[in-house]
Amino acid sequence: MSACESKDLSKWCIIGAGPSGLTALKNFLQCGIQVDCIEREDDLGGNWYFGSSTSRVFESTKLISSKSLTQFTDFPMPQDWPEYPDHRQCLEYLHRYADHFGLRKHILFKNSVTHITPIECNQVRQGWQVDFEDGSTRYYAGVVFASGHNHEPRLPDIASTFTGPVIHSAAYKSPEVPCVLKNKRVLVIGGGNSGCDIAVEASFRAAVTFHSTRRNYHILPRLFMGRPSDLRGERLLKMRIPLSIRRLISRRVIARTIGLPEKHGLPRPDHSLWETHPVINENLYRRIDEGAIRPMPDIERFENATAFFKNGHREPIDVVIAATGYRLTFPKMNAPELNAEDGIPKLFMHFLHPEANDLAVVGMIQPDSGQWGITDLQSQVIARMILANRSAPRAQAWLKKQRQRIQKNNSIHYIKSPRHALEVEHFSYSQHLKKLICGLNRRLRHAAI
Repeated sequence: MSACESKDLSKWCIIGAGPSGLTALKNFLQCGIQVDCIEREDDLGGNWYFGSSTSRVFESTKLISSKSLTQFTDFPMPQDWPEYPDHRQCLEYLHRYADHFGLRKHILFKNSVTHITPIECNQVRQGWQVDFEDGSTRYYAGVVFASGHNHEPRLPDIASTFTGPVIHSAAYKSPEVPCVLKNKRVLVIGGGNSGCDIAVEASFRAAVTFHSTRRNYHILPRLFMGRPSDLRGERLLKMRIPLSIRRLISRRVIARTIGLPEKHGLPRPDHSLWETHPVINENLYRRIDEGAIRPMPDIERFENATAFFKNGHREPIDVVIAATGYRLTFPKMNAPELNAEDGIPKLFMHFLHPEANDLAVVGMIQPDSGQWGITDLQSQVIARMILANRSAPRAQAWLKKQRQRIQKNNSIHYIKSPRHALEVEHFSYSQHLKKLICGLNRRLRHAAI
């Protein structure tokens, strides 16, 4: 007897109990969907569980998006918290969320998945087999990946020729862990948020900090006139201000707060504002002006412990920290839909399969502002998709039609790079998700009459 004939395949499986997994679990339960949430750590939090094997945050990490644009749709962060909570507060918030909605009893902690394999009957996929490290097996109607996309650190090939310590930002926790940076000549590679944060932090301990970037990015402050910068930008988006005018306003805001790159002796970025993921850092320019951080171009080569840069400079280096991103992989998943040749799954809006109704991904996006509210909306769509598949053919057909359309998920065209392959403009993306939710709700109500 086949697995699909002998097993109850009504339950769904969510992989990961971080922010994305928790909100998926909450929305599934609210829609009456049976579900297990699988978490390999001994507690929830995912990336925000500092010190766990899955966490990529470091000791000084705090949000780069305001709490108003980060929080879940139905569970606000405390009013007395700062506008940009630190990682400890973020973890506390996730615990409060889980307790408020009674999620813990549905999470299978300390369960590490080894393989996820499709169950086929007559060459048609009927569900999924999930195998665990302890030798046990469970069967599910569908699988939602909510375990993040920061599993496999990407190190530049050139770093292998450096004879000193090379640390990826995934392993970096503080100027003392895993490597003491005090009085060292430190080279930080990467101009994203992690690279800039680490460069600033290292500059207070290191003898000198070199910061190598392939291109210069536009840098924004967290606050402007006492208000979060992203909330001020959100207001412009809601007013449907044209992109060219938003760029003009934003440049003036930047000039009045931290200053434009040219003011700090840096080349002007080779792209327009908002064509890359914003770097949120109000201290980088100050440390550059003070001489504690020395901006450098891309690296040409290493010879032993000496870095040769493409501008002809060379510097002896003690430690290299590579904030060079991650490869998007699903190594335990036997599904060609996710393991694309170019590394980017071909999913509708980065979370739904264009056709199949038993596979989804939550949180595989890089928004230009807060993410958790967006993953909440993604989860609401997935939960309603499941209900439509069960009892509402009109809703199912409507969603299928939406998924087959060529969609513009962004109002901005981002530059082509691995860092921006999953980039979405949060406002337009959220509006699109809300339209899907409303469309499904209408058709589900009609089916229930």
